[in-house]
Parts: sequence; structure tokens; C-alpha cells
Amino acid sequence: RYQRRVRGVTHALRSSEYHDHNDLYYWVLEATGVRRVIILDFSRLGFANTVLSKRKLQWFVDNKYVEGWNDPSFPTVQGILRRGLTLEALQEFIISQGASKSVTFMEPEKLWVLNKKLIDPVIPRYTAISQNSKVQLKLTNGPASLELKTVAKHKKNASLGIKGVIYTNTVLLEYEDAKDLSVGEEITLMDWGNVIVRGIEKQNDKVTGVTGELHLEGSVKDTEKRLTWIADVEDNIPVIIKDFGNLLLKKKLEKGEDFEKFANKSIKTETNVIGEPALKEVAVGARLQLTRVGYFICDAAYHSPSSPLVLVQIPEGKKKETTA
Repeated sequence: RYQRRVRGVTHALRSSEYHDHNDLYYWVLEATGVRRVIILDFSRLGFANTVLSKRKLQWFVDNKYVEGWNDPSFPTVQGILRRGLTLEALQEFIISQGASKSVTFMEPEKLWVLNKKLIDPVIPRYTAISQNSKVQLKLTNGPASLELKTVAKHKKNASLGIKGVIYTNTVLLEYEDAKDLSVGEEITLMDWGNVIVRGIEKQNDKVTGVTGELHLEGSVKDTEKRLTWIADVEDNIPVIIKDFGNLLLKKKLEKGEDFEKFANKSIKTETNVIGEPALKEVAVGARLQLTRVGYFICDAAYHSPSSPLVLVQIPEGKKKETTA
């Protein structure tokens, strides 16, 4: 601090935890005849369901709860960037907080809501279907051979370019969509057109297949259900979706509470999905949206069926249920 004055520093920003040292600091300056450096205290920013202490974070690393200090669940700069936060969102968020002297404890949702607002207009859209709950839709009048057409990666942002989409007479739907269909119902396949459901196959009351007829002259405005789909082709790629939760199961630790008792043992979940062929072009660090699924950042690019695309889910600001 003495060196600050000697070097011409006039103001110093410092976290409020050192406020009690101010009197001693000023006494030393007066005793040595050195002009005062004005100290501006600011509070530390705390977040719910996590810890910021380096010692406590090291505990999560040492006990293999996380991969390392850049784990997407960690409140480190590398961690939150790997989880899909943009520098613009981080900067805007910090500036909005101001230099408060009061201890600030916040929900992280506000940060992620801001991030979503920034990335939504500028990231491409792709499609993927769950590996374990897919249902085949056979189109009786669909293309007999594979047809490749181009589709905009973002309908409201032409600068993002186009992608190739395969059209064929057999496509994959999400089971959650297929189970609610009824014979005779007209639905819309997104980026294709309308389909009239002609048959539904079931086994033990569970939908195992659907038959439909393309009705491309039908109006999208007349249907209630707009479903995502991908062609059932060999060019589809395996994708692993990683979703990260909170480090702690308790929102805020009370003074003296042992954080280890509230450590989340299931921080990461993984889901296997089937991605459309266009996802092969996604590079590490690229952000994207899987339609009707969520926002993601690429953690590992696709190389082969044994080296799949790995996506980390970007929070959207929706609270997740956590119980101690």
C-alpha cells in the first residue's frame, strides 16, 4: 500500500472484507508523512447454491465431484465460459451490479437470462432426437430416395447461412410427441409441411411406430402440433448432451455449516441423442440451439461414431429444483 502512494496511485479499489485494516493503513501513512490513498470498498458478490472459496472449490476437485477448475459447474471464469456464458453477458451483468458496499447474494438465473438474450439472435438452429425414446414415422407418399435441400440456420438471421437437410419417407420423432398423436390428425413437421396421421402402432399401450401421409398443400396455421424430426438415415451422428447442476443442494449456507454435507453428488447428467448430419460441422466453442430442446455450446466436435459430438447445455435462467 505504501508503494501505491509512492508510485502515484490516488485511489484503490478493495473488497470490504479488509475494511477493518483501514485505520492502521492511514496511521502508517500519517506516521511516514505520505499522502493518503483514497480507499473505495466494495462488497463481494455471492451466488446461491455454490461456493466461491478456493479452498472449498479445491475440495470438489480433490474428491472427483468435478473434472477440474474449468468444469462447467464451477463459478470460475473458465468454468462459466465453458458452460456457454459470453464475455459480453458477464461484463454487462457486472456493470449492472455497480460498486455496492452491501453484501450481495444473488440467484444466478439473472446472469443466464441476460446471456440467452444476447445469444438467441446470433446462433444457428439444428435438430436432434432422443436416442432412447425415438419413434419412426413412415410417410406413404414421401420421397422414395433421399433428397437434400437447403434450409436457413436461423430464420431471422440470414447471415448465419444455410444447412443441408435430408428428406426421405422415413423420419424419427420424439416419443413424447408421438404418444399424443391420433389417427386422422393433421400435424406439421417443422421445415417440411403438414402430415395426416393414418396409423399408430402400439405394444403394451406404448407407441412404437406411426404411419402418415404428406399433405404439403395443408396450412401450417391449421395445425396445433409442430414437431421436430430428422430423417432416419445412416448419416445421422451420435451426440452426447451434458447438463450441469449446482455444486450445493442448499441455497445459502448458514454461518458454521459444513458445506460438505450439502455437496451435490449428481452435478452432471448425460443424455444420448441422434443429431442431424449438419451437426458434423459444429466446432468446439460454437454455440447453437437444438430446436425445442435448448441452447448449447460445443465441448467436443464430432469425429466418428466412436468420438461423438459433445454439447454442454447452456442455462436459460430457469430455476432447477434442488433439495438438501
